Amino acid sequence: MDKRKITRIYPTMGKTFFLTGMLATLFSCATADKASHQPQADIQEPVLKLKQLAHGFSQTLYYRSDNQQTAYKDTHANEQETPKASNTSYKDTHASITQQLVVATTYKDTHANDNEKLAPALNAQTNDDTHTIELQLNEHQGISISNSQGKARFIAGSFVLASAEIAEFENKQWVSLVVFNNNTQRIETYRLAPDTLDIQQQLTQSAKGSEAICAAVTAQGAQYIVNIDATGTLNQFEIHDNQFLPLRNFAIGPGMKSCSLDMHTHSIYLADEFAGVWKVNADIESELEKELFFHNANIAIEGVSTLSSNTSLFKGSLLGWVSPDKSGVWLQSQCQTEFIALQYNLAGVPQTIEPEFIHLAFYEYEKGPRISVVVDDDASGNFFSAELSSELSAAYFNHGCLSKDKEPIANGESRSPKYALARVLPSAETQPVKNYGDAADDPAIWVNAQSPSQSRILGTDKKGALNTYDLSGHQQQSLAVGRVNNVDVGYNVAIANMNNSGETTFTDIAIASNRSHNSLSVFEIDKFGVLAHLGEIDTTLTDIYGMCLFVENGVAQVFANDTSGLFERYEVSFDKNKKTKGTLTQSFSLPSQPEGCVVDTQTNTAYFGEEGAGIWSMDISSTKHEPTFVSAIAPPVEADMEGLALFTVDAQTYLIASSQGNNSYAIYNINSKNADQLTLMGLIRITADMNNSIDGVSETDGLEVTNANLGGVYSEGLWVVQDGRNVMPSETQNFKLVSGTRLKEAIRNLVSTKH
Repeated sequence: MDKRKITRIYPTMGKTFFLTGMLATLFSCATADKASHQPQADIQEPVLKLKQLAHGFSQTLYYRSDNQQTAYKDTHANEQETPKASNTSYKDTHASITQQLVVATTYKDTHANDNEKLAPALNAQTNDDTHTIELQLNEHQGISISNSQGKARFIAGSFVLASAEIAEFENKQWVSLVVFNNNTQRIETYRLAPDTLDIQQQLTQSAKGSEAICAAVTAQGAQYIVNIDATGTLNQFEIHDNQFLPLRNFAIGPGMKSCSLDMHTHSIYLADEFAGVWKVNADIESELEKELFFHNANIAIEGVSTLSSNTSLFKGSLLGWVSPDKSGVWLQSQCQTEFIALQYNLAGVPQTIEPEFIHLAFYEYEKGPRISVVVDDDASGNFFSAELSSELSAAYFNHGCLSKDKEPIANGESRSPKYALARVLPSAETQPVKNYGDAADDPAIWVNAQSPSQSRILGTDKKGALNTYDLSGHQQQSLAVGRVNNVDVGYNVAIANMNNSGETTFTDIAIASNRSHNSLSVFEIDKFGVLAHLGEIDTTLTDIYGMCLFVENGVAQVFANDTSGLFERYEVSFDKNKKTKGTLTQSFSLPSQPEGCVVDTQTNTAYFGEEGAGIWSMDISSTKHEPTFVSAIAPPVEADMEGLALFTVDAQTYLIASSQGNNSYAIYNINSKNADQLTLMGLIRITADMNNSIDGVSETDGLEVTNANLGGVYSEGLWVVQDGRNVMPSETQNFKLVSGTRLKEAIRNLVSTKH
């Protein structure tokens, strides 16, 4: 890929979704544009009646004393007054949201007395094993925590709460607490035993301040943390092996007032007072892009909260956001965005608030789940809460488009036809390249025949150098020869003897396409793996791009292409002084931009990758042959297709191609009797090795592989790929190394699944 898109902003405003089933009826109202709702005096907005929380922000968590798996339940109802019952019973379960929300504050609610009804209901459903933890936050004094078993703990300090929840994994549960300490300017995480409130783990991480912080625990018990610091940088962490593991950081810009993590959809939501509400993919291997899906020039969004769960009751996600410019809350499900006005009574007079903070929670009453909303009032400093009606809450629980067949797809994986997918872990990674942005591009592997463990990896930094690395990934050389894009290696290339004896000597070489000169840069590789620049071969290409080489009877031949699709084939020779010469022997074109290519000398077949279309093959036994299109890009393979390499497993040759669009590698079986016949076996994905702090791989440009025994973990070969996004932590691009053993196992798994 030549110019990688770093940030895409989709200023999509006024998204309108349509509910199905119950949700459609519940949310129906006469508002033309839900996502960009403009307040109008002549339109009656739905209203939620607020109740003031007596002790500031508080949160109630529920846990099981028998440590059996249970849903996370969270409510703020314990401090609220019971709504006054009216003589009007709620009858119409298909009323509009406006009707429901108004009625919800006046109809006779059999679940209204939270203190009396909620805890017994939960206990009845869980064999009296459910207990509560009360958390209260005073920003200037600290955090008070107590449970229903009489235990208490106080953590002194000035804190901003990122998250507090009951985390569960493998029949273990704990209180997960994440805060930002204003006094020390550090992120702090606590893991407490629910029964005793003993601190089992306490970790801290320095930060450059915090403009917004949020956290969440995954279904696997991993703690994820997002902090946007004072420099406008978004930092992602995971708590792993009792320490903060930096995952990714990137500039997000000013104006971020709060954030929220939705682990169900792997999304980060950001409240931007200058723009609105942004959505960012939380997957650290995803494209660095953000989607603006709510914007109103007259409203500054400052608070955002998500509500999601993998429990059987709640299959979707709910998002809420608030602005001090409007006394209300926006709630967005997968299908609908709705603005709901907020009011509270003071001496019988309706009052409005200026909310900057929002927290969504859900819990279970006797007759079904409910959702609560907690907001603050910037003018008074008070906190308020309200509950959605039971009918309205139920709309978010397995109804309408929140049913299973409408669930969002995690990690950006598409619903393409089913295919085999194997995952492998990287064995090592190289040092990052010097230059920023889309710099690293294509690797090659030089096998040291005399000392295989001293083999070298060659990698292009296409903004200025060709680098070499040892098998542990440490850089050995950096040759500043220009903007080299692709590189390949040839063995036993003939050179005229220097003593004029008439004998021929042989050497190993590397050749790289050089975009600074539209030339081919030629290097000699000595027995220690040290490269020496021999010179340049001029081409007639106007924008040289990819290349590959092969050696036949001591003569190196190169296929080079440019971005127009034009290929040129050169025969490379050396005189006794090692001066290089290239002779053009063939020209042909593909319809659009190619890059990767590889040659199978066993079958005299070259394979060319047309980035947006697919794979071509050509018989190289004669310069008269033309390429043939043999495999189109089709799901599950996604463009761009840039890197190609050959690997043998159990006497069968496979073609590996980068499927850049979904951060994968397509594995094609090459028919042993017809080299033009390719059969897709499935995809391989390189995922993060958290234990060794090596990230996975995304958006690969070039790749190379060898079956040679390089010793140690690479005794069955080595696979090297370019990593378009080098994270854990975020650094300039590099190359990832995968052992041939792991690659063979993955391909065997694909083959067994295919058959």
